[in-house]
Amino acid sequence: MRIPPRLAAAAGPLYRERVSRVYLAVVAASLALMLLDTAVFSHRGASFTGVLLVLLTLPWTPLLWALFVAVGGMDTQVTAYGWSGWALTVLAALVSAAVNAALLGFAARYARRRAPAGRSTH
Repeated sequence: MRIPPRLAAAAGPLYRERVSRVYLAVVAASLALMLLDTAVFSHRGASFTGVLLVLLTLPWTPLLWALFVAVGGMDTQVTAYGWSGWALTVLAALVSAAVNAALLGFAARYARRRAPAGRSTH
């Protein structure tokens, strides 16, 4: 299966820049810890690992979660405490991580272009 060149060029900042790869690795580790924590322990409220995942993917996760709930026509109060809310939070965090990684990639590329010729940013 071939990836279209436009899609590969658009996803370039997600995997070409070191800062983006490190950020995505940290988010993936946080997601794995949250999934493990959710599978092993039962929490009445938010767990530390879930809060950590949301903090790592700010500012987009709460906005995307609210958007997904509104588009799905769900009740915010009911969704927040059920499995659908948990699944929407994970989906919003994954999309947020991709957006943040792309923004970090663009920022790293911009900083590298703006650096003086004699100074290396690596």
